[in-house]
Amino acid sequence: MAAVLGGTGDLGFGLAARLAKAGVDVVIGSRKLERAVEAAEKIRTLVGRDNVHGAVNRDAAKDVEVIFFSVPYEGLVEIAREVAPFLQQSTVGVSCVVPFVEDVCAAEMLAENLQPGAKVVSALHTVSASLLSDISKPVNSDTFIFGDDRDAKKKVANLLKLVEGLRPVDGGPLKNSRYGELFTRFLVGVNKRYGVSWAGLRVTWLDDEVVAKRWEL
Repeated sequence: MAAVLGGTGDLGFGLAARLAKAGVDVVIGSRKLERAVEAAEKIRTLVGRDNVHGAVNRDAAKDVEVIFFSVPYEGLVEIAREVAPFLQQSTVGVSCVVPFVEDVCAAEMLAENLQPGAKVVSALHTVSASLLSDISKPVNSDTFIFGDDRDAKKKVANLLKLVEGLRPVDGGPLKNSRYGELFTRFLVGVNKRYGVSWAGLRVTWLDDEVVAKRWEL
């Protein structure tokens, strides 16, 4: 089971919908129960499955293998501290947060505010929220997976590759997440200049079989 905190927002909603469509049991977390329940109902209707439900953040964090933090940067620390006591030792926290401030790495901030020794990776910074939300089309994009624990990265990569057209690429240690977060700002500018909302990244000349093998080792 996976939890998506911030699943009522654009990126979180799209991610939860894609995972649910792929058959993953998903719980949407929000500060307000009614918003989480409403989003879950929308996704159930959208994907035609009953494998997604809503809960307040602390309840959403219980008994899940992977928990995605798709929340505003300003609320990351508060939410991380709120849910930390409810996480299992084996749970992997995933930062999808992009701080639009200088000299900050959201993924490292998440790691600092979860349980000591918590497994944290980051991903999805450069993936279009609008593309994720349109489950009728493949995403056709890469996402870098950053983290210091290989097994944690592998778990997240194998989950995200269930999203149609999404290719997880090993981005190296967690400290590299700041570059993925920064590049998102560049893509925001690209989207504005071209009047679109779906610009993303694709690593060229990197064969799909090579990428897949990396997560099988």
